[in-house]
Amino acid sequence: MRQCWRHWRQAACLLAAVYMLIQAVSAGNQAAAPDIGPTAERKWVDAWAVSYLSTTVNGASQAVPTFHNQTLRLNMFIKLGGAALRVKLTNRFSTQPLVIGGAHVALRRSAGSPASGPDIVAETDHVLTFGGTGTLKLEAGQEIWSDPVDLAVKQHQDLAVSLFLPELTTPEAFHPTALKTQYVAAGDHCGDATLPSAGAGSRTTMYFFVSDVQVLAPAKSKVIVALGDSITDGATAANDLNAAWPDVLSKRLPALQDGTPVGIINMGIGSNRLVTADAAGPAGLRRLEEDVLSRPNVSHLILLEGINDISYEQAPAEKLIAAYEQVIGRAHAKGIKVIGATLLPIQNSRKDTPVNEATRQAVNRWIRDAHRFDAVLDFEKVVQDPQNPLRIRKDLTMDYVHPNTEGYRLLGESVSLKLFE
Repeated sequence: MRQCWRHWRQAACLLAAVYMLIQAVSAGNQAAAPDIGPTAERKWVDAWAVSYLSTTVNGASQAVPTFHNQTLRLNMFIKLGGAALRVKLTNRFSTQPLVIGGAHVALRRSAGSPASGPDIVAETDHVLTFGGTGTLKLEAGQEIWSDPVDLAVKQHQDLAVSLFLPELTTPEAFHPTALKTQYVAAGDHCGDATLPSAGAGSRTTMYFFVSDVQVLAPAKSKVIVALGDSITDGATAANDLNAAWPDVLSKRLPALQDGTPVGIINMGIGSNRLVTADAAGPAGLRRLEEDVLSRPNVSHLILLEGINDISYEQAPAEKLIAAYEQVIGRAHAKGIKVIGATLLPIQNSRKDTPVNEATRQAVNRWIRDAHRFDAVLDFEKVVQDPQNPLRIRKDLTMDYVHPNTEGYRLLGESVSLKLFE
């Protein structure tokens, strides 16, 4: 009899536990946190990324801010929406550890269109953790993904990542052309909706420490990577307008005709070479694997690079053509289509010499006529002066190398969306 009573009590306790669990789930009990890991229908896909390089560029040390007991709020234009996100911190190209005293992520408050200012949407603020802890010491050369954050983000929305840097920190790596205003405040204000004004030195237009944001997106989502130099990076475009040509293209292509979501990732680096030197970040061929081929769901690569090999290194056309062939072969081996873009005019610029111009024209002839790329974007023709095809139109440039905001708009709008179907 005593044994039957014991079995009855065990069964009753089990039923009570099941009932409490059901009640807790139906009431949205926070202890039963939703599973935001990948499933067969969704996976981690890049929604924003930049390529980092040493702060020594072309042999010269670049001026960067030093941080100490300060909050750095970084803003980024998200190219793919998702139900959750995670953030990658990087300490690449550095010789010293990076100490993070706290990190938060939130949606950036919109003070217009596009978003601007240092404020975040307070109710979206989340603490970033790394292996369950909110502080971090990242050793030299290391990178780390945050734990997943249950924060939905929409495509073409601005996200803010705030980092508290308690120790004296002078970056040894950066992405110099952010085209976004980043904000700095004294003390730890990672979770504050509004940053206190810090006066002089409270803003920068560079990226530090954050290299990637992935979202939990539909598993069928596609990623297009633009690999290139300063012209892909958007040099001389207006800040805070999302005006680089990959951004313009992204806003035109939120999805394919069948509804498949598409994100366009900008892997441009100013002064970067494709093959001849690593003087401004690893050359395109060296960073191809990490910046393009190893990313999930990449369907297309748009390649606009080579003018710096010509102007800095006097590379012959044959060397660049061989590099293009390597890019095409390696990408095709991963099932990625490669779209080549012609090199822009350089007359009237510091790159303009007879030898450089002859090489540029030889390279462009091969891009157009060899039919080795899956498609060609004739960017040269988009911006060239009808009265003098060897130079960029005066109204589309400030230095006859880089397009201005209007020039980038024309490049981004010239791309046929049918190429991605």
